[in-house]
Amino acid sequence: MKLRNFLYLNTKILEDYISAIDGYTYDEESQAFATSNENAFGAKAGIRVASGSGEHKGRKEEEIKRSVKISDAARFDKIYQYLNSDEEGGLQYYECLNDEIFNDLQRDDFLEVLVTVRFSKMKALSDGLKRLADMESTLSAFTDQAIIDAQSNEAINGIAALSRMQSGKGISCVFEFEDKQIPLVASLDEDYFRCEQDNFVGQAYLLCKVIKKIPEGQSIELDGLFDDLKKIPIVNAQKPEIHKNMNNPVEVQDIVKGPALKVLPIAFYQ
Repeated sequence: MKLRNFLYLNTKILEDYISAIDGYTYDEESQAFATSNENAFGAKAGIRVASGSGEHKGRKEEEIKRSVKISDAARFDKIYQYLNSDEEGGLQYYECLNDEIFNDLQRDDFLEVLVTVRFSKMKALSDGLKRLADMESTLSAFTDQAIIDAQSNEAINGIAALSRMQSGKGISCVFEFEDKQIPLVASLDEDYFRCEQDNFVGQAYLLCKVIKKIPEGQSIELDGLFDDLKKIPIVNAQKPEIHKNMNNPVEVQDIVKGPALKVLPIAFYQ
């Protein structure tokens, strides 16, 4: 078994996959094991001792039972081993992708890749401005002066409002190979982080499932504020002009061009 430090682990997906493999799920299991103790008993009056030592030994055996909780790491390893045991359509490992590999990949393929991660521009800007606002509040308490002027503060509030529009939709991010070719676009559920988001950095392994291929000439926008509106049925003749005006503001526009992959992240670990 490989020992892993999980930075992100979607336990809901683990439960679903184990249910499909075993036909059931469980949180605990019972274990039983035997123990034995040897005790020396000295000779007492009226008791014959076979040896000349004046004592004999007695063995006592007992069975101990205990309930143990199945760890998330053990669940993950079971799925990992299951995928590796499947010679056809099993787990594929890559440290980079090229056009040939990209063309051979299919929807629902499972990948283990060595990548670094970056959050979307909207989240990065929103987090940076939040830290700036917190710093301004702290410094103002000491200096009794406003560090950020009214216009800048209005801009910060505007970005924060845009960020709140994405609340509950997951954290958009891009996983990149060392050569920066063929990125992987994903959405992370905040409930499954195993570390502070500020520590969610550096190169690590990603286990994921391919959802969609974005070929060359196409693109995908992260944190599209108007994605839901674009799905509303409207007159076809109006679509091009309306969609043109439904792009994110330039400050938070984050477009990933193909070739790229949209993936479902299962785990991110070192």
